[in-house]
Amino acid sequence: MNTVRELPKRRVRPPKIKMPRAAAPNHFFAVRISDCQIIQAVHNVHSTILEQEPVLKQTLVPPSTLHITLAVAHLSTTEDVVKANQVLQESMRVFSARLQSPQLDIHLAQMGHFNNKVIYARIKEESDGAEHLNQLWKSLRDGCQTAGISLIDGDRFTPHVTLLKMSKDPRLRRKGIKAVASHLYEKHLDCVFGRQVVESVQLLSMTDPKDDEGYYALKGEFHFVVESVPRLELIDDVGEKCTSSTLNPPKSHDAGFAPDNDRD
Repeated sequence: MNTVRELPKRRVRPPKIKMPRAAAPNHFFAVRISDCQIIQAVHNVHSTILEQEPVLKQTLVPPSTLHITLAVAHLSTTEDVVKANQVLQESMRVFSARLQSPQLDIHLAQMGHFNNKVIYARIKEESDGAEHLNQLWKSLRDGCQTAGISLIDGDRFTPHVTLLKMSKDPRLRRKGIKAVASHLYEKHLDCVFGRQVVESVQLLSMTDPKDDEGYYALKGEFHFVVESVPRLELIDDVGEKCTSSTLNPPKSHDAGFAPDNDRD
């Protein structure tokens, strides 16, 4: 009797479903750091690190770009940027109306790090400024949610001012340098950086060319009424210092929106 041997059935694997890649961030809301004392303190930290490890030069954040990031987003079109600027203006009007202090101050003291790959200046947690930053973040987050703007990591907020970021120089990783040795900056761990009077909250572009001062391209800004503050001026490729000249107080709360082609 002939028997037919059945071959085992071949398992057919379902096709792999390619998940869409998350859109890369290209805009962010921020508070600029421009106080003379803070700029000088950051310059001192940078100088100490470079004296010991010159190879880290490209990882240092230029003092001209120092800021506190409030929220990050991907804005695909000019219309998205306009909408984000409208969120900025409206949410900051509401925040400003509720602000009971005569001006918004942020105190920076001590240093921190994220796995020694990002070195930053801390916001003094017990200060009113820390609470105000949280309120700013919540106002922007809620406004963006209402407007249909998706924020990247929108549920997390750790206010800080980045001084050094290893990812700024990918070549170091290929050389086996993945983190910053803590002894390079330990003498500044308890540094009191200074006090920043918040002049405005800004909408900035990560991808457009920087301005003449080396700062991010400005796409929208809400000004607070504050005392005039010293203006900073470049002195070399590592740090900056301030002059005695001052900025004129803003005449109104609202700054005009600058289209992309105005910043090319």
